[in-house]
Amino acid sequence: MKWQHIEYLLGLAVLPFLGALLFTLLKWKKKTRERIGDPSLVEQLVRSFSRWRFLLKAGLALTALAAIILGAANFQKPGAMENIHRQGVDVMLVLDVSKSMLATDIKPSRLERAKQLLIRLTDRLENDRIGLVLFAGRPYMQMPLTTDHGATRMYIQSAGPDVVPTQGTVIAEALKMANSAFDSKERKYKTIVLLSDGEDHDPEALPVAKNLASEGVMINTIGIGSPDGSPIVDPATGELKKDEQGQTVISKLNEAELQQLADAASGHYTRLDNLDDALITITQQLDSIEKKSLNDAEFIDYKSYFQWFLGLALLLLLVEFILPERKRSSVKRMVDMSLRSLLFIISFSAVALDTSAQNENALIRSGNRYYKQKQMDMSQKQYEAAIQKAPDNPTANYNLGNAQFRKNNFNDAAQSYDKTVKSGPDKATQEKAFYNKGVAMMKQQKLQESIDAWKAALSLDPSDADARDNLQKALEQKKQQQSQQQKENKKDQKDKKDQKDQKEKKDKDQQDQQQEPKPQPSRLNKQQVDQLLKALEQKEKDLQDKINQNKVKAPSQPEKDW
Repeated sequence: MKWQHIEYLLGLAVLPFLGALLFTLLKWKKKTRERIGDPSLVEQLVRSFSRWRFLLKAGLALTALAAIILGAANFQKPGAMENIHRQGVDVMLVLDVSKSMLATDIKPSRLERAKQLLIRLTDRLENDRIGLVLFAGRPYMQMPLTTDHGATRMYIQSAGPDVVPTQGTVIAEALKMANSAFDSKERKYKTIVLLSDGEDHDPEALPVAKNLASEGVMINTIGIGSPDGSPIVDPATGELKKDEQGQTVISKLNEAELQQLADAASGHYTRLDNLDDALITITQQLDSIEKKSLNDAEFIDYKSYFQWFLGLALLLLLVEFILPERKRSSVKRMVDMSLRSLLFIISFSAVALDTSAQNENALIRSGNRYYKQKQMDMSQKQYEAAIQKAPDNPTANYNLGNAQFRKNNFNDAAQSYDKTVKSGPDKATQEKAFYNKGVAMMKQQKLQESIDAWKAALSLDPSDADARDNLQKALEQKKQQQSQQQKENKKDQKDKKDQKDQKEKKDKDQQDQQQEPKPQPSRLNKQQVDQLLKALEQKEKDLQDKINQNKVKAPSQPEKDW
């Protein structure tokens, strides 16, 4: 529970002062009676005066004043959420993230094309609850059934082989985990959409599908890939995947198994060749399922109870006014008039304030009605008008943030959630605002801001599983970004070092060229040059004759030199 204007509760501090004033008045009356003279005579004079009636009237006035102050603070019932009633089904998306989904026979890859389809599909399932299971060698429940489609899209975008460390394709286990998210008491309103290339034949998958069909689960399958197949690039090495014999692995679409699963559970098999065609087919199939009523808490609204306090105050003042006290002293008359004037002034002010508060609440309720009708522009205008009257109204700020989020104005939504946190009357409202801010930040790829918001949400409510899962995903993504940044930094450092080495080598070569002796211009005339050449020729002839005289015959060489 909360008080809308908690600052008005400070007015209760005046009650002890008025009580002390009443006590002082009673003492003054007693001393006055003693100064008059004979007690029996005084008693005869004031016999029409009722001391208890006087105290009763004073108590009624003080209680009325307390009720007026409480009414001005406007007590509100907490946790009252405006629910949106939907007609929808429960849809569990089961996505294969094994390494075979990295094959590029469908551009840009099987996995990326499957994620594109799922993101567009969630946009069309706005009235349905959606959950997500990722699987390879093991299945993982990424998100239970929820109407928070923004979180669903975030999980789909981050899906990849690194999410499931054990590789393989265990369709049967994935179907079992998806079924665990449904209400076991229901025999309809639920379906599984399986996206896979069916690379490994899972003999347990068909019996599991038949068992789920007996529980009212429809299984629709979507095949990703081509029957001819494609090689797989190992993300760890960047090379083509090879088997134990060293042969390049060719991953092929296993349409037969996916078709059998769909037929066993009254579903439909679709091969993902064209994204739009596949989307239309699967949407029509899901629309054929009987729908149920779903409640979704979309925005906060509080019910005010100020009128009860003001009604009580007016009733008490009326009783106090009617209750007679025939004889009044001038001092008491002055105090009584002052108290009555004060009560009526406060009452009038409280009514004026609460009238203003009701105007704000009326605007918020009007915005909520437009929100239900998905008229986000009109809804936003009503919330903004309420905020103009009360800038610190947490309900108006929170609901405005939701409307801005729905219009993809994520930065504005985050600012509205910040204002909600600052003026939020309770931890529950603040936690919701922090959580929504984290999603808005993630939409803008502001990873650190989303991490900070979800940490703040968990500090207020450690049991929020959605905030905890989102935080874990964001931290993993941040770790990947840091790892990639480190690799890029190392590459930049290596490039800079290579450039430095090349520059140093170039500078050294230039320096060596500068240090080479330059030929000096000849200062000999033609006759001197001829004499010098003749002398050199004679020396060369003498040296050759000497070599011939000392020449010794060399031994024979082998035919090979290894």
